Amino acid sequence: MILEAFAEYLKAADPKTPSTEVLAQWLIERLSTPPRNNVDRVVHCEMAMLKTGKSQVERKLKDVVSEPKDLSAYTFTGKSASGKRLLRSLYEYCLSYDSQKWTRFVHNLKASDFNRRSVGN
Repeated sequence: MILEAFAEYLKAADPKTPSTEVLAQWLIERLSTPPRNNVDRVVHCEMAMLKTGKSQVERKLKDVVSEPKDLSAYTFTGKSASGKRLLRSLYEYCLSYDSQKWTRFVHNLKASDFNRRSVGN
């Protein structure tokens, strides 16, 4: 039920956005609003969203981003063992989804796609 709801959300998302980012957006939307349906109730019951402090994120992003505009970040955790399993399942679904997209992309490539002219050299 929850994976199905997330799968629908993921299909509607921008295909260029990594699925783990879509998962974070979906969880933020679910946890930031009062529960409206059973999926929201389960997510509220089983998961917690923690906002990490500016200094923690600043240290992590120091070398990656030259001038970060928003240093707030969220961490998701399961409130119970079943919540942790649910979060892990959603994360693994994201990885599987990205892997499937990559496999389809590679499968559709031809040898001629790697010619020097097509690369721009």
